[in-house]
Amino acid sequence: MKVNNPRELVGKEVVDTNGNTMGTIDKTWNSWNSDYPGYFFGIKTNDSTRDVWFRGTDKLIPIYSDYIKQTDDRVYLNKTMEELGRFWNKAIQCGNTTYPTDELVEKPVYDKFHSRVGTFYAWTESDGTYKNYGVLLDPYLCESWNMPFNTLWPIPANYVNCVKDTITLDKSLDELKGFWDQQHFQNVQQQHHF
Repeated sequence: MKVNNPRELVGKEVVDTNGNTMGTIDKTWNSWNSDYPGYFFGIKTNDSTRDVWFRGTDKLIPIYSDYIKQTDDRVYLNKTMEELGRFWNKAIQCGNTTYPTDELVEKPVYDKFHSRVGTFYAWTESDGTYKNYGVLLDPYLCESWNMPFNTLWPIPANYVNCVKDTITLDKSLDELKGFWDQQHFQNVQQQHHF
């Protein structure tokens, strides 16, 4: 669903496609592309949802605009809690090993030279496959690169090289900046039909 003002959704109750109350929207982030995936939202789950579907985590459960079917005084999703929980609990490829997705959320991200990139917060998927991970850039990089704050930037799944206490990518800051500049330029072209 196209969301025009994501801040209007903060504090609203979230309901899955089966009518089960999941929690409330606690936070929003801008996306690298306003059309797809749109905005990202962090859901603060209620006790029942947290314990049954999300392994008791206190972390915000990330969703993006495509998961929202409609809104009024509540936010209605087009996914079940089972579907959302499947991604939360899925082990993903990280270099030569796998790692549980929920343990990546809120982990610091570094480039291949150990320079701070930002923090892992979300992902996009298609047909059960991760397409990109969403990383909130470190404020220093936003300022020095003149990139928007409170925006999740895409990291292709194959960029993750190693995960321990932090996530290490197989790209340098310069390579990431080049990738994001190219992504941003393509999005501007698509929006203005250059």
